[in-house]
Formats: sequence, C-alpha cells, structure tokens
Amino acid sequence: MTAPQRIGIVDMGSNAIRFFVAEATAGATAVLESHRLAVRIGHDVFHTGQIPEATLAEVVDAFRRFRATCDRHDAQRVRAIATSAMRDARNRDLLIDQVRDAAGIEIEVISGTQEAYLLKLGVESKVDLRKGHSLLVDVGGGSVEVVHVEDGQVVSADSYRLGALRMLQALRERDTGAGGEREGFVELLLRHLRSLDHRIADRFVTRRVDRYVAVGGNVESLADLAALKRPARKADGVEAHALADLQAEVMELASMPVPERVEKRGLKPDRADTIVPAGIVYTHLGELAGVDRVLVPRVGIKDGLLAECLQGRVDAFAAENHVDAVLSSCRAMGRRFHYEAGHAETVCTLARQIFDQTRELHGLGGRARVLLEASALLHDVGVSVNNDGHHKHSQYLIAASELVGLSDEERHIVGMLARYHRKAPPQRDHEDFMQLRRKDRTLVERLTALLRLADALDRQHAAVVRGVSVQVREGSMELRPILAGGDRTRLTLEARAVEEKGEWFAQLFGRRPQLVAP
Repeated sequence: MTAPQRIGIVDMGSNAIRFFVAEATAGATAVLESHRLAVRIGHDVFHTGQIPEATLAEVVDAFRRFRATCDRHDAQRVRAIATSAMRDARNRDLLIDQVRDAAGIEIEVISGTQEAYLLKLGVESKVDLRKGHSLLVDVGGGSVEVVHVEDGQVVSADSYRLGALRMLQALRERDTGAGGEREGFVELLLRHLRSLDHRIADRFVTRRVDRYVAVGGNVESLADLAALKRPARKADGVEAHALADLQAEVMELASMPVPERVEKRGLKPDRADTIVPAGIVYTHLGELAGVDRVLVPRVGIKDGLLAECLQGRVDAFAAENHVDAVLSSCRAMGRRFHYEAGHAETVCTLARQIFDQTRELHGLGGRARVLLEASALLHDVGVSVNNDGHHKHSQYLIAASELVGLSDEERHIVGMLARYHRKAPPQRDHEDFMQLRRKDRTLVERLTALLRLADALDRQHAAVVRGVSVQVREGSMELRPILAGGDRTRLTLEARAVEEKGEWFAQLFGRRPQLVAP
C-alpha cells in the first residue's frame, strides 16, 4: 500500500494569502488544514510599485506560521506561488529572500499563462472540459485570467490588468461617494471594460461558448448571496447560477456602502469592497460570451498546483510537461494570424523526426524538442504582416503573444528560432542573440539547424515529403524522404533548399546534409 503523501500549498494573491495542507492517498485527497489571511500586498504595489516594510513583515510572519503548520502535519513538500502583485513589485526579490531565510520556503512568481494553466487543472477536477468550448475566468486582486479551452486543450490564455483591487484603487479615487460605489463608479468601470471589448470579444467569435466557469473568492461570495434568493441548480455536477441573478446581486451591492455590506450581507471587510468590481467584470464577460448561466466550481489555481504536485513533476511549469497545451496554444495563435496550417504541421512533423534521429549529435532534451515544435508551427506567422522579411515579423509577433505552457524566456527563444528559419543564421553581431545566456545561445544555434532542414524539406509547401529517415555518416548526413502516397514527384526545389539551408548544420556538426532518392 502506498504511504500517504502530505503537501503544503500556498497561493499568494494580490488581496490575500491562501494556504492549506493536503493528504493524498490512492485515489483520494483530503485537506487537513486550510487558512486565508487578508494580507493585501497589492494595496501598495498597485499604487507605488513597492511592498512596504509593514507588509513585508506581515507576509514573512504568515509564512513562518505556515511552515509551523506544515511541520505539525509532517508535510513532505511545500509549493508556494505568487501572482499579479508580486509580478509588479519592484522589491519582490527582497520578500522572496526574507521568506526563504525565515521559513525555508521558496516563492515562485508565476506568469499569467502559468496561472491560466493551473486554473484549467483546478477546474477540470470538478468540471468536464473534454467536449466543446469552455471559458474560464478568474478575477483576482490584480489581474483577470481569461482561458479558452477547446475539447480539453487550452488554446489561449490572456491576462488583463483588471483585478478587483487594482480597479477599486484606480477608479474609486475618481468617483467615490459617502454611500459607497455609486452609479458613477459602476459606469466608470463599465466604460473601462467596454474599451477593451474588441480585444476580449475577438476570442469568442470563432466558436460558441458552451460553458462559462467563474473562479475566485468574490464570485463564490456573490453566488452565496444570490443563492439566498434563488437556490443554485446543478450543471455538470457543479452549481450553476443564472447570469441575470448575479448581475442583479452586483447592482444591489453597488448601491450599498461597504459597512452596510458587512453588516447586512455578512461579508468580510476585505471582501465587501472588492466584490462589486469583481462582480461587474465576471458578469460583463458573461454578457460578451453570450451565456445565460455561470458555473461556480469553488476551486482555483491552488487546486491546480496541488494536482501538479501529485503528478510528481519536479518543475510543474516545464514546457515538456505540457506539450499538448503548448502546441494547442501555438495552433490557436497561428489561426489568429491566418497561418498556412498544412505547411506548419508538415514542418513540425519533419522537425520532430530530425530531432529524434539526431540526438547523438545535438544532445538536447525534452524541453528543446517542445521549443522546436512550437517554432515549426509558428515560423511563418509573420507572413500576415508582410512576406518580405516575414521571419523578423514572426519573431516579434511571437514575442508579443501569450503561449500557454511557455515561460517568457522560452517564448523569446521560440521567436528567435522563427527569425532564423531563413536568411542569415545566428550571428555574433545580432544584439538580441548575444544577450542570451551562453547555454541558450547554444540551444538556439542547434535548434535553428534542425528547423532550417525541416523547412527545406517542404520547400514547395505541398506536403510532398511526409516523413524523413536520417542516416548520420562520417562527414555527411543522408535525408531519405518518405513521400506522400508513394508520390514520385521530383524534389529539385527541396534538394536545393537542403543544400542551402543545410550549410548551418554542416558548420555546427561537421556533417553536410544531403537529400537522397527515396
């Protein structure tokens, strides 16, 4: 029988710190102890960019207590993540160092796309996302994560600086009355949201939203209040609320001063002020999506992080752990820029095959393979800007996009690979290339050599070559094409492209690529 595993989880948001200790046995997970501390690191960060001394001390004390809780429960592992406010804080490294020294816990500041992936993992523990188009929305204190899932795969994830605490501070200063958030505040927030409608709604037009899932403490409190008037129904085994009921509740709360929300509605003070801006964001996005009901599964990114830990991954956010999510996100980006899907998929397949058959030469691992596949899918997206110089357009489009499952650093590498798939290979006078760490420069050089060969094998953009067999020899490397349907088409263009683009491979590995007859 497998011994129980105990794990401590910390989710340090902008408005509060949540932590729990869970015990996992075969097929079951139980929360042994759970706490929420109203520590608002976003309060000052969103105004000054700094976490003040008093808040630093408060956070360190919270982590000391959490360490004691973990020790009391004999937790074998602790994972702590931080989100929007910590991403913005200029002195975040100071806090990370203080917590490490005081409690022996390493805080990981995660990106918006990493947050989105954990959100999806947490939600799918309660809601079946395998069929149709699911929209997941998490309104935190500092940001709003909007995740699109199609048939179980994350296809896009966007992070908007529309968190409840951030909006409350930004807009309340412009219109606050003695009676709380008056109509002026609500109108200001709605006007701000409408200014972003074109960006957000673009994600909804390609496919109808089958389920709208709202996650976060504010929507849970809103759902509790709405249920007092009209009990929630069940959908997919999860409570479902009419969007109109939540809208009515938000507007009623907006008409009350914050103290009245605490007194008459039983809300905690740190919830009573943020619930209105959060509720407006949730319901407005529901309107944009064209839904009439909202699923509230009462899970979040902390549950997703627990799921990652239970899967036993050393690095929860390593790209090779999320190949499907990464490639689905790349394909979704490609569709947004009207990429040539057939050519992209062919190059991806060929690049993967060349990578696998030349491992002894390049010596790269799983992470590199994923980055190569991503760059193969996206290497030509820059054509949507202009065919001339499209490799450089591809680079900046990739750098400016969110790709689920990739860190900012990894996305930068993918963009650089796309830049080097044609024309000049990496050069020492290329500033952005030389700014990479030495190991990443080596990675880009080697993956560039493989991508250029894969692209050369589909020079006609006709998928004539559907596979390749590689034979490494002394001083040369034979590429024997596998033709689609036994096609006997002459590969004159491909042979010439392999000769030209293979020059970089020959320089790196001392083997000159040659296209041989199938």
